[in-house]
Amino acid sequence: MDKKIVYLKISPSDYEILTKIMTLAFNEDTSMHTDLKEDGPTGYNDGSLIKWLNEQENFESYKIVYGDKTIGAYTVEIKPNNEYSLEMLFINPEYRKYNLGSIVWKYIEEKYKDAKKWTVETPDYSKRNHHFYTKKCGFVFQRENIHDNGSKSFVFEK
Repeated sequence: MDKKIVYLKISPSDYEILTKIMTLAFNEDTSMHTDLKEDGPTGYNDGSLIKWLNEQENFESYKIVYGDKTIGAYTVEIKPNNEYSLEMLFINPEYRKYNLGSIVWKYIEEKYKDAKKWTVETPDYSKRNHHFYTKKCGFVFQRENIHDNGSKSFVFEK
């Protein structure tokens, strides 16, 4: 891997490409672990989720550029008492083989090195995400959330 990774603040002109990438990533994960071909959080495939994440006052959202291509994004929520939440991290499935998720997470940890606690929430069926967060990033399972629509998610902390 000789290409450089750059992290740039997301602007409204990025919403379209990031929505396409987010849709690919979430649909791949959903189809891998369920009988559904498409699914994700509300707004993941229509542009409203990336817009919402980017416009929250205490969130920091960055696109991930690998070489000269935008390949994903992440959003971190900054909470009181140096607690942080990884709200979103997605990478175009075409780039999965380059271990970029781990590289991006290490960058995030270094950027927010004053964090005393991290949390991340992911669908209960996303076994690959669970493995990534626990085995590659050092998170520990904390609890299961059951949402109003009946869906379940797991919360991990570090």
